[in-house]
Amino acid sequence: MTPKLHREFLKLAGDFSPDLQLHMRRLGPLEIPSRKHLGLPHFLARVIIGQQLSTKAAHTIWSRIKAAARQADQRIPQYFCPQNADALRACGASGNKTKALLAINEAHKQGLLAPARLRKMDFDTRSAMLLDLHGVGQWTVDIALMFYFGDPDIWPVGDLAVARTFRSYLNARQVRKMDDIVMRFSPNRSYLAYYMWQIIDGVP
Repeated sequence: MTPKLHREFLKLAGDFSPDLQLHMRRLGPLEIPSRKHLGLPHFLARVIIGQQLSTKAAHTIWSRIKAAARQADQRIPQYFCPQNADALRACGASGNKTKALLAINEAHKQGLLAPARLRKMDFDTRSAMLLDLHGVGQWTVDIALMFYFGDPDIWPVGDLAVARTFRSYLNARQVRKMDDIVMRFSPNRSYLAYYMWQIIDGVP
């Protein structure tokens, strides 16, 4: 985020919430971290494990999966195969998440998750292709678009914590127009969502 964009965010926030403006000023310009170095199959798997779990629980399960893969002398996502399904369940992955991990590996083997291929697609086609994967919902796609593909204008509507945090800065009249207020930050809504996550973490 450039200093100019940060100033624009402060102005937009100040138009409806001095409290949000204050918190954004305290946080300063934010940079959304890139997760490209993980590889898309690895990233998607990690996000899926974290669905509907606390950060601590997700970290514990993912650490067990990585340790199991190392012990089997297999890399991720190659470890996500039917022969290892029981081991994945033993690590703490649910049955549905285990199926999702296997689907990620299968898509990877078919070349469907090649980043260069996906980056050539338009936004809707890329989203639809990711949604076709078993266990990948809109929230997972939004997270991938933000943190892996670097799309600057994603508002993760399925993230209840983000929506609840943003709503806390609105009065009763503004809540009814929440979607319109969020749209004021387009084409940089990913940064708005990232501010909400930082605020959730208690940074301000």
